[in-house]
Amino acid sequence: MSTTKATRASLNEQQRLAGGQAVRLHAVLAAKAGVNITDITVLAMLEKSGAMTPGQIAQQAGLSRGGAITAVIDRLEKGGFVRRRREDEDRRKVTIELVPDGAYQVVTASMTDFSARYLALIDQYSPEQQAILLDFAQRANDLVGDFMAELQATEK
Repeated sequence: MSTTKATRASLNEQQRLAGGQAVRLHAVLAAKAGVNITDITVLAMLEKSGAMTPGQIAQQAGLSRGGAITAVIDRLEKGGFVRRRREDEDRRKVTIELVPDGAYQVVTASMTDFSARYLALIDQYSPEQQAILLDFAQRANDLVGDFMAELQATEK
């Protein structure tokens, strides 16, 4: 096998391993926080995007509207991770918001430590290498997102 083919195969394998490690990291974080992996996914979405409606959460998390998302929100609210907020203009509309100074601090503390370690790794590369890594990561994330959307579209 040529060096280029071997390198491509190794990169592909490392990406597969990284995906598996990310899933396991989320599972460990979830266990540490006393929630499940779906819950930790929803918490991460709320941290990144801010308050969302239950329907928006369900769509982004790939959950069914109704019972499944209600159960997730109920668990997270009971655990002190999120709160329901009724909109002033339309009291029927409910948004879910993260309670950052509540139980979520367990997750935040762990991720702050992890992020520091990750940034230290990134700092080992030159600015030019970092630009290549960033380009690759963005393209890889786009590819994964597009592929997930294709898979979800064929489920219907």
